[in-house]
Amino acid sequence: MTGTPVVHSKTPDPAGPAAPPASADLLSDLLATVHLSGAVLFRAELSEPWGVEVPDACDMARMLPAPVEHVIPFHLVDDGACWVEAGGGKRAWLSAGEAVLLPYGSAHRLGGREGAATTPVGSLLPTPPWAEMPLLRHGGRGGSTRIVCGFVHCEELLFSPFLQGLPPLLQARPGADPGARWLATTIRYTAHEAMSEAPGSRSILPRLVELMFVEVLRHHMRSLPGDQAGWLAAANDTVLGRALGWLHRAPAQSWTVERLARRVGVSRTVLAERFVRRLGQPPMRYLARWRLQVGAHLLRTTSAPLKEIADRVGYVSEAAFGRAFKRIFGRPPADWRRRARNGAAPTSGPASRAG
Repeated sequence: MTGTPVVHSKTPDPAGPAAPPASADLLSDLLATVHLSGAVLFRAELSEPWGVEVPDACDMARMLPAPVEHVIPFHLVDDGACWVEAGGGKRAWLSAGEAVLLPYGSAHRLGGREGAATTPVGSLLPTPPWAEMPLLRHGGRGGSTRIVCGFVHCEELLFSPFLQGLPPLLQARPGADPGARWLATTIRYTAHEAMSEAPGSRSILPRLVELMFVEVLRHHMRSLPGDQAGWLAAANDTVLGRALGWLHRAPAQSWTVERLARRVGVSRTVLAERFVRRLGQPPMRYLARWRLQVGAHLLRTTSAPLKEIADRVGYVSEAAFGRAFKRIFGRPPADWRRRARNGAAPTSGPASRAG
């Protein structure tokens, strides 16, 4: 089978009101399938003048105690200010209580207000593994900036759809609205816990990092202009939001573009055009990829037989599911499940070959 998966014809034709079967929280739907985890890697006290270079995600992952495929680095400013630069020479300035994420794990540089040569961060840190969280001290004798550096990790983040359309630097600069105030509090509390080493910090920090990551995404969603491309922008779109809600909540239904368009109350031409413009792919290709992502989640989190999982995500047979899964994830479902359960980083294929 080389195209969109064949689904059981017994599923009733979708028809009815133009609203998802339940209140659609698309971001939660997506994050529930990607096994999110986060950690603080090290703390830094940097004195003017100073500058450091951070390697790309592949090199950074080698510092970690467990094998991972992809990490999204982040930096929180606890006190002082600094700039962050990744690709293209564009700098983002961060003040105390602000954060930056690098969704594609790009190599990047950080520095203070005074000019200084940059030093590879690996040469300033002790050789891993680390028994305790390192404290990096670097720079001259001028004003100081305190930074908390860490990462968010998930095996599927490399090809999850919400990475599409994100900038190389995703800056969290909270404003005055209630949601932004909550984000600012989360950033400051995370930085405080990392810097204080209070009892229980090692337990609470991963949860705080994950919460901060979701809050940054929500903050970014609220700030997106109406003509933005990417998954987060699509979730904000009134038409695509309803369409994605149906596909996410009922992936096994026998969807066609026409049936989905009827569900959300637009023509199939309008629906198809919006999918391509916002997500860079037609609706049925997105559905094929979503089915496999849900399948991977079920493989990792349940003991359901492969035939049952194939049926639940819309494949006519276990063999058809296995072939499609291997094309995207690089391994047959049973092998992928064993590796995921054993703590190994499951391999993955290119995101573009969802169909």
